[in-house]
Order: sequence, then C-alpha cells, then structure tokens
Amino acid sequence: MRIVQYGVHDPQYPRNARIRAHLVERLGADVVVLRRPRDGTRVRRAFAEVLRLWRASRDADVVIVSEFRLTHAPVAWLVARLRGAQLVVDHFVGLHETVVEDWNRVPVGSVTARRLRAQDALAARIADVCLTDTAPRADRLGRLHGRPVLALPVGAPGWARPAVRSESAGDTLALLYYGNYLPLHGVGAIVDILTELAPARRFSATFIGSGAERAAVQAALRARGLIGHCRFVDAVPEAELGAYIGAADIVFGVFGDSRKALDVVPNKVWQGLACGRVTITGDGPAVRALQPVVGDQLVIVDRADPRAAARVLAAYDGPPASADDADLRLERAVRTAYESLTGSLRGGARS
Repeated sequence: MRIVQYGVHDPQYPRNARIRAHLVERLGADVVVLRRPRDGTRVRRAFAEVLRLWRASRDADVVIVSEFRLTHAPVAWLVARLRGAQLVVDHFVGLHETVVEDWNRVPVGSVTARRLRAQDALAARIADVCLTDTAPRADRLGRLHGRPVLALPVGAPGWARPAVRSESAGDTLALLYYGNYLPLHGVGAIVDILTELAPARRFSATFIGSGAERAAVQAALRARGLIGHCRFVDAVPEAELGAYIGAADIVFGVFGDSRKALDVVPNKVWQGLACGRVTITGDGPAVRALQPVVGDQLVIVDRADPRAAARVLAAYDGPPASADDADLRLERAVRTAYESLTGSLRGGARS
C-alpha cells in the first residue's frame, strides 16, 4: 500500500508520527511525507504544495490530510479522486473550535465564523475516512455531519516510559506544566490551584513553553507571592521532555472550560501517565475513558474547584504501584483503537 501524508507541519509531532508508524507496522505501507513549505509567498507555497501532492500521489492508494490542514481538504479530495485513491482527513484540530470557541478571535455569528464552520463540515463530509482523537468528539462529528468518524487516541510516544524520579527535594512537591499556554489548557486555573496549595504544602512548579498567556500567568503568580516557587523554561525539544517529567511528582493536564477542552485528552496527559507520573486534569467525558486503564494514577478534578484540586495535591504520597506498567496498558488501549483505521484502509478507494 502506498500512502501520501499531506500537509505535515512537523514529522515528529506525536499525532502524525503515530498514524504513520501504525500504517507502516500493520499494513506494511510505504508512506511519503509531504511537509508544509515554509519559503515564498502564501500563493507560491500553496501552489508548490499542491504540485508536490499531485506528483507524489501517482499510484497512491491513500491520501491523508494531516492535522491542522483542513482548509486543504477539497484540493486533496480532487487529487485523490483523479488518482483513484482513498481520502483520509484527520479532523484532529477543527478550525471553528480553535479560532472561534477556544481563542474567541472572531464573534460566533460572524461571516468568518460561519466560513470556518463550513470548512470543517466540508472536510469531514468529503473524506472517505474521517478521523479525530476521542470518542466524544467522534460522536459529535458523526452526528453533525451524518457519517461515521473514527476515534484514534493521541497515545504516548516511545520515549514516554516509567522512570524513578530523577531528583529529590524532600517533602517539596514537584509539579510540572508544559504546553503553549493556549486557552484550551486553562493555565489560569493552575495558578488558582497553586494559590490554594501554598498554605498546605511546599511545592516547586516548572512551566515549560511559550505563548500569549505566559506573561499573564507570571504576573498572576507574582501578584500572589508564588513566583519564587516557580521556574519558567522556554519550549524544549520533545526528546528532552522525558527528563523534566522524570523530575516531577505530578504533571498538570488541561483545565480550560471550552467544549473542546472537555472532549480531548492532550499529549501531556498521555505522556505524564505513560512516564508513571500521577497526572491531574479537569473532568470531562474523554478523560474519564482513561480511568479504567490507569486507575488512581489519573486524578480527575472539577475544573471550577481549585480548592478540591489543591487538597488532592497536598495529600500526595507517591504514585500507585500500578504506575510501573502504565505505558504498556496505555499502548494496548491505543493499538486496539487503531485497528479501526486498519480495517477502513483495507477496503480500498470509494467508487
């Protein structure tokens, strides 16, 4: 089977890397990765990208539109049809939910918002196989667009394995947040949790990443007298994250209150759990589905109750014994879910 993975912004990004690895392992696929061009004007980049897709798709069985590229789904559909290939669209990041719901960059009823919603809908409806990351999102997309959608979990990369904590600071609780300070992550809620935790237990918190809200988070911690307990590190290569997780007791997940925040299980949750760390995150239907797999290692809290979350952190006395093989149990769950993709692609192109 020959597959073209189109519009990849970073070949090492966990989502597209996981999909690619599965196709190679289970189907023996030859996967051609087409990265997004970075040079030239927007028009020149778009033309170059489509031209590369046309050339690479000769004799292809499948064309995959990667995450973050829903706007290119119609072009990919046309190329796939002309080549007699199956079209797979990874609806991992919706345009409307990101720009309108998460970032509030345009009003809900605006022309731009309606256009983004239409682009999301078109990308889902023209796909032979439509993908997303969790069952709640798959159910919602399926109902909205009148078609089945496959839920392929994010999972954890190969480097995420349980390890003995690499540092020790006595009774000081080591906490870790990493990400891009997106509204989805709800870092302001983490500040509230630390505020409630401070009187009850000593802690040190490491924040990794950069983004629009980082300065506001630092200012809030400074105003509450907590900045001395925190350190801020710029974004690091994924290969270095394991060392930071290994130095932590607890990893923070997401605490945003948007619909998307309720329906996703982000990379940091999968990675923290796979590394054997207790991971605390806001409640939602998607993350609850992981509880039977990892048990007490996953702490799910009310997003609007920082005091309750702080009580859980203050009482922490080490990870459960089951955390030692959490990576194996998570991997089994992910591989089982990915078999739905295996079966869908074996069916060949839609007539």
